[in-house]
Amino acid sequence: MKKIFFAVLALAGLAACSTEDVVSRPEGAVIGFDNVFVENSTRANDLTAGKFDFGVYGSVINSQDQQGMIFTNQKINADGTYSPLQYWIAGATYNFVAFAPFTGAQWTYAPTVTTAAENGVLTFNNTGANQDLLFATATKTTAATLTASPGKVGFTFDHVLSRVRFTFTNGFTSGSNIKLLVTDVHITDAYKEGKMAVPAKTWTVVAGENNVNKTLNIDFDDVLKAEDSTETDARLAEGKTSSTKHFYLIPAEASYNVTFTVALYQAGVLVDTYDRTATLSYNMQPGYSYDIKANLNPKNTSDDGEIFPIEFQVTGVNDWANNGTWTDVNADGYAPVTPPTNN
Repeated sequence: MKKIFFAVLALAGLAACSTEDVVSRPEGAVIGFDNVFVENSTRANDLTAGKFDFGVYGSVINSQDQQGMIFTNQKINADGTYSPLQYWIAGATYNFVAFAPFTGAQWTYAPTVTTAAENGVLTFNNTGANQDLLFATATKTTAATLTASPGKVGFTFDHVLSRVRFTFTNGFTSGSNIKLLVTDVHITDAYKEGKMAVPAKTWTVVAGENNVNKTLNIDFDDVLKAEDSTETDARLAEGKTSSTKHFYLIPAEASYNVTFTVALYQAGVLVDTYDRTATLSYNMQPGYSYDIKANLNPKNTSDDGEIFPIEFQVTGVNDWANNGTWTDVNADGYAPVTPPTNN
């Protein structure tokens, strides 16, 4: 089988206690979370601002550098609400780490120190649904005396996986009457699990014994059947380009085996079907989108080698019969022509 090589992620505290017996809580003393913002969201199955819940880890450090956890994977709803409420305390520093989504999460987080939220290891399992993964941090330090809420905690999330899709082009000459149908696009050996250092956002993957971690088969679906497709005919005409849906991979520097099937139609007739294998080698980075492009043309579409154009030439002209010798025809007895008469 011929191979194609492609070159080609608020705390408001109680007012300070003075000589008064009653201490009132300022308005908004509850730790609140603002509407979140996600950078560079473009596709329907990417997480977008205000559309997802997330889990928060949060710790507090007092003026004596004593530290403790106040949030441990606290679910925050898409509108920023949560329960039970926590409160800002004056003269303290608060560190927050957030991951999304909370519902259906394929991730777990373990802080390096049990009393601190800001450093730890995120473990992500990619064998579940085709899931985007977001990460954000935030820090707030409250004033020595609080008379109003320090405001909500605002998170700007980053995508921390690599987003991948495949784009195919029918590279046959315009007017050649050849259409291509690309189906069953797969990466057959993606990583199942990875770990990301927080807050550095650096990933590590371990292949494991017999490469057991690098066995995830990802189905990218068929070309022109992606969620944004407007095509009614799934066959690519000459010069036409279309893409699969995208999937999320654990960022890594690795080689991946790619398989897909190409059906070749000529004048509307299915002429042949080819199972293709390709090797993709790249150092994928968190938060980046990779469009892996393949131009299917006469040189790389068929398993049988290059597809050659139908060509014509004049190889000669046969001579007239009998070597072109003239044959006499006796016309002595031709019928005379009667001239018209004038009346």
